Amino acid sequence: MFFHIIAAFTKHYGKSIDLAARLVILRFVCPKKDYRNYLIGIAWFLVGLVISVSNDTLMKFLGKEYSAAQIVFLRYTFATLSLLPFLLGKKDFAARLFRVTGLHFIRAILLLLGMWLYCLALPQLPISTVVALNFVIPIFTLILAAVFLREKITRRAAVATIFGFAGILIVCEPTGAKFITFAMALVLLSSALFASLDVINKKFVSDEGVFQMVLYTATITALLSFPFALCQWTCPPVRDVCLFAALGCGANLLLYCILKAFERVDISTVAPLKYFEFALTAAVGMVVFGEIPSKSTMLGALIIITSTLCIIFAEVGSGR
Repeated sequence: MFFHIIAAFTKHYGKSIDLAARLVILRFVCPKKDYRNYLIGIAWFLVGLVISVSNDTLMKFLGKEYSAAQIVFLRYTFATLSLLPFLLGKKDFAARLFRVTGLHFIRAILLLLGMWLYCLALPQLPISTVVALNFVIPIFTLILAAVFLREKITRRAAVATIFGFAGILIVCEPTGAKFITFAMALVLLSSALFASLDVINKKFVSDEGVFQMVLYTATITALLSFPFALCQWTCPPVRDVCLFAALGCGANLLLYCILKAFERVDISTVAPLKYFEFALTAAVGMVVFGEIPSKSTMLGALIIITSTLCIIFAEVGSGR
């Protein structure tokens, strides 16, 4: 039922998100162009977070029965198939298929490795813990964006990210033995790979269309993961095939929302916003998996959300 609601909401997601963001701007914010770009970009990013939590829930559930390689392969296979109806009608569809460069393969390899490690760790840890550890991505992203994209890191973004990371440390209790585990190390390594992808996404979206980026990502990642999936293949029943199909569609929607957000705002601006994902994940963990967050988890989440709200209001107030 939950995924049907998401599907219905995102059926016309492009126009709906833009319209909702513009209505909020006209009601609460002075209608300046910079404000509009900023808040519309934030709207895209927040919708992407909801989709991301849904995907994590599906992968954790499927990870109990299937290998990480098979999950990655079927996720991006269905992602590719779900794109075809939108692209077959385009006149330059055939030409799009031959615009693949070496950088596309590098990006697909990073995505494959990052998602594979993430899928390996997800069934072994509480979903809120995995997402909490994954919040080191903004730290890596801010540094990589400054080095490779020469983006300016504002003081507000840096401070908010540091305080958010402090909240993550409280959640994970770094002085405890449970912090240093193999599964958690896999999550941290995957986070570094995902941060690199964010920087490449920002570079690509300046030169190529969003649909091209989504198509290349899904297709190449599926092809690269196929041999590994075949070695550990488990034949899925019809129900699980439907879940994999939902996961594939969610992968496309997630990347599309992220790329649309990057068209309007800098990576360093939206990086702290990813902390909202923790609150959503904690709620899903309680309802779906019966994972009740600890006191330290709740305290860390409070710090994370507070820092995120501060960066939003500060950026809008400064007219960025």
